[in-house]
Amino acid sequence: MLKSSWVDKEGRKASLRSDGLAVYDQDTSVDTSREKKPGRPTVDRDIRNQIIDIAEMYFAERGYALTSTREIAAQAGVRQSMISYYFKSKRSLFEAVIKNRGQAISVQRMRNLETLLKKYDGQPPVANVIRAYLLPLFSLLHSGPRGIAFVRLLARLHNEPEELSFRLRREVYDDSVKHYLDVLEILLPNVSPADIHWRMMFLIGICLYALSGLGRLEDLSDGRYTDDNIDEMVARLSTFLVHGMQASSTPGW
Repeated sequence: MLKSSWVDKEGRKASLRSDGLAVYDQDTSVDTSREKKPGRPTVDRDIRNQIIDIAEMYFAERGYALTSTREIAAQAGVRQSMISYYFKSKRSLFEAVIKNRGQAISVQRMRNLETLLKKYDGQPPVANVIRAYLLPLFSLLHSGPRGIAFVRLLARLHNEPEELSFRLRREVYDDSVKHYLDVLEILLPNVSPADIHWRMMFLIGICLYALSGLGRLEDLSDGRYTDDNIDEMVARLSTFLVHGMQASSTPGW
């Protein structure tokens, strides 16, 4: 299996200065567990979180189909029946893994957007809006092995069963993305709404490729350039995306 360069290489410079915008913060991860009942022991939640942590690594490395709950249970040090107890099925466990970090990313994107709208009286620069969208996700690249594993999991999500991956993307990300689209339509009155929507779709695709960590920059440049510096990646990516988003409407459409 092709390993991600984000995993193989160490010592990457990664500060991602946020300029008042939120980067990924594990403390804001959404707890998607069943409703907690009075007296529900803390150890119960700890076991559930331990299973999610291990499952995240397995799903990122092997994908949904090749990951077994038996292996996850063994690595987590629990009986396989405990996964059924907490999550009912492998599919429900996969959903919990995606939502655990994905919903936190969406929340932080919305906070970033609200911060910008207040700071600029509803008219923030497009460059700031794009950066506000990118930061919560790209900051995962320096949040530790689990953060990197989740990035890899997102990059391969489109290869998972369609009925599962499409629904998860809609449930976890669509609300925040639509808010960004609404703001971009206001900020870019001379660009057709259709182009703005197409370009947001392109933006999402480019981000997923950039986060795949395939190391193609070093290959294509014969070693002259590398993608080791996450700050540089976000800066160059932002420049490209901002110019693309602000370009004139597509002729004939």
